[in-house]
This record gives sequence, structure tokens and C-alpha cells, in this order.
Amino acid sequence: MTANILLVERDVASADLLAPCLEKKGHRVSIASDEREAAQQASVVQPDLIILNAVSPQLDGPKACRTLRQELKGIPIILILAEGEKAKGPVEADVCLNRPFTSRKLLNRVRRLLSRDKGKILQAGDLTLNLETCCVTKGKREYTLTPKECKLLEIFMRNPGKVLSRKVLMRRVWNTEYLGDTRTLDVHVCWLRKKIEDNPNYPVYLRTVRGVGYRFQVPKED
Repeated sequence: MTANILLVERDVASADLLAPCLEKKGHRVSIASDEREAAQQASVVQPDLIILNAVSPQLDGPKACRTLRQELKGIPIILILAEGEKAKGPVEADVCLNRPFTSRKLLNRVRRLLSRDKGKILQAGDLTLNLETCCVTKGKREYTLTPKECKLLEIFMRNPGKVLSRKVLMRRVWNTEYLGDTRTLDVHVCWLRKKIEDNPNYPVYLRTVRGVGYRFQVPKED
């Protein structure tokens, strides 16, 4: 499973060791120097997982975890601590790893966290998306989605009310920075609208934001 991973790391040398290990497995890695920069980057990167390397004395791991947990709810966090170190106070991380550890151990933890939510059901309005079967249900109607349609709808449903740029969507779904031709994005949105909208010509869920991208809007109940 390929994922967007946000690595919070003050030490450039350590980042140069961790990032390649993750990238070799196909993951896309972005690096932030602290929790504030991580929160800012997250709006663009849309991480599936955060790795917080708190070995540096300049970074308070537990505090940074709490900040990220408040700002970025629902994103799993791996906290890396120094050898023999124990976190002081409550830790908001999903997994704590003490150095030294092997690349295999880190990758195993990453894989488990990323697969933990597989099969999770997302709901918004009268839509229900099953991530395991790639099926979306609207009322009593069920539609099978392509993997790209499923990923695109998942991103929309996890970010209700938020304007998502074409750049973010192309990166997350098609793993590309190329914006010369985004017709494939528009085509996939059109396909989704035919399945989830009562009238695709007057969309309620998938709204176009001209010049920017799209916004997933959950309609208010009457």
C-alpha cells in the first residue's frame, strides 16, 4: 500500500536515513522540521501517516504528538524515542519505537498502521463508502467504483467542506505533479457524480470551485 508519509525531523542526517527506507517501499515522504511546520504541510500533503522522530533534544516528542493529534485528527502517529528513553506523561502516538531498530521493524509498524483502517466504512449524508470492496451506497442503490474513483471519493469524504486543489488531488490519486492536463480528474469527478448525485448536472455533493478544484459538501438534512 503506497501512502503519503509526513516525517517530522529536525536532524537532516536522520531524515536522510529514514526517508529513503520508506521511499524504497513506494511511499511518498515529505519532511517537516517541527510540529507547526508539519501542521502547515499537512493541508497540502494530506498525509496518511506521521512519523515523529523525537531523538533530537530540540524536539519534545510527547508535546509535539499532542499538538499534531489536536490539529490532525485521525492520522496515525509513530513516535521515535532515544534508546532507553520513556515518554513523560501521556503519549498520543499510536506506536512508540526506541532506537536502535531495524528498517524492517519500522516498515512493519508502518504497514500495520496503514492497513489498520482497511475496510473502514465512511459515511456522509446518504452516502456510504466501503473502502475494502470499493462500493458506494446511496440510499438503496449500490455502485462499484474503480480503484481511482474509490480513492478520489475517499479523499473527498475525509475532507468535507474543504476546497481541494487540482494539484492535491492529482498528487494523491495519480501520484503526479503534472498539471498540464487534468482532464482525467474532471472525467473521474463526472463519473462519481453520475453515481452519487440525484442530478449530475446540479451536483450537491461534489461542487466545482472554479480556478481551484473541488469541494465535497454534505447536504443539510431537511
